[in-house]
Amino acid sequence: MLYQINLREVTYALSEALDYVGIDDTMHGKRVAYIACEIAKKLGWRQSKLDKLILMAMLHDCGVSSDVAHHSIISHLDWEDSQIHCAKGASVLQGVPLYQEFADVIAFHHTHWEQFLPQIDEDIKLSANLIFISDRIDAMRSQFGAHLTHEKEYIRSTIQKYTPSMFAPKITQAFSEISATDTFWYYLEADPIHYYFSEWIEHGEIETVPFDFLKSIAGMFAKIVDAKESEAQPHTPIVASLARTMAELCNLPLREQEQIELAALLHDLGKLRIPDAIMGKNISLSDDEKVRIRRQGFDAHIILRQIKGFERIVQIIFAYHKTLKQEECPSLNGNETIPLEASILVIAHKLQTLLQNADENSFKGNLEVANLLQKMGNEYQLNPLILDKIKSHFETCYKKDVHL
Repeated sequence: MLYQINLREVTYALSEALDYVGIDDTMHGKRVAYIACEIAKKLGWRQSKLDKLILMAMLHDCGVSSDVAHHSIISHLDWEDSQIHCAKGASVLQGVPLYQEFADVIAFHHTHWEQFLPQIDEDIKLSANLIFISDRIDAMRSQFGAHLTHEKEYIRSTIQKYTPSMFAPKITQAFSEISATDTFWYYLEADPIHYYFSEWIEHGEIETVPFDFLKSIAGMFAKIVDAKESEAQPHTPIVASLARTMAELCNLPLREQEQIELAALLHDLGKLRIPDAIMGKNISLSDDEKVRIRRQGFDAHIILRQIKGFERIVQIIFAYHKTLKQEECPSLNGNETIPLEASILVIAHKLQTLLQNADENSFKGNLEVANLLQKMGNEYQLNPLILDKIKSHFETCYKKDVHL
């Protein structure tokens, strides 16, 4: 089906999940986009090129899912393995029609200016170097500050020191000119940068796009989330496929099926704000660590509610997380059945985990699944319709999981 969406708004909101990788140092992608855009304006770039540059800059770290990797990015001007996340990011973007033209720029966004091969397109080189210099400016701002005059001068002198080896001279010159005012630096603060981009979003066109177009964007962010835990075992696409199959078995209207699939792809966005050390912990968590785990649903909710047209998707994800944390939700009592869509997402998540962890030799198939469904039905007050459907069509769901 078709959806009415402001694609600038979609990118801005979802890029917030990438910024969450910084844990406490959020909004890095937006600051890089602001700096790059202001430098490009000084260079005389037309608006259409600026729009693409903003999108690329917001997504430039889409190859980073780990806060350890993010720490390297903001702690060093340059480092040996800087190209790894560039290659990952380019690969992720290649599979998304809206973003695939950005892949080459992202692949080169840590390439030194004097290391570019002569056959590389000039626009790609300039865009990549604009993002590179903006990225390094914000890294130094995060590390050393940019409030006092000597802090700003340190950043400016460091950039000048590594020109032209790392940065294009005309880009450095433009940065030197625009960064001479306090206003430039004020816009790197949270509130000003939000207002800066809110105007840009408001000028974005409402476009009519097919479901598969939106699915490719959601799928990209699902890959980024999954990479935080295991790049070898994708979890979210399988959950989404199972959820879509279950929605079809329940004979839900096509739009509701699509919304459930999108919700499944985006439901774990908040995980990107959980530190790696907590995600990989095998022993009991401290109270503070439990709080960080519990807030992932809230963080996903805050991101997605910014997108007009995603209201139903947000409701499904909110109900899903509320169900899994029912002990914190007094409104969910023994007489209350959660919405069918949320039931589907809960079951898809639990079933995929069961199948992923199952030992082929000991897995009891239908019997084990029936026991799991019975337990979930009692624990979460799930909609009985979907429980019966899965019991009756387990083989269909199992094949979906195995063949993805």
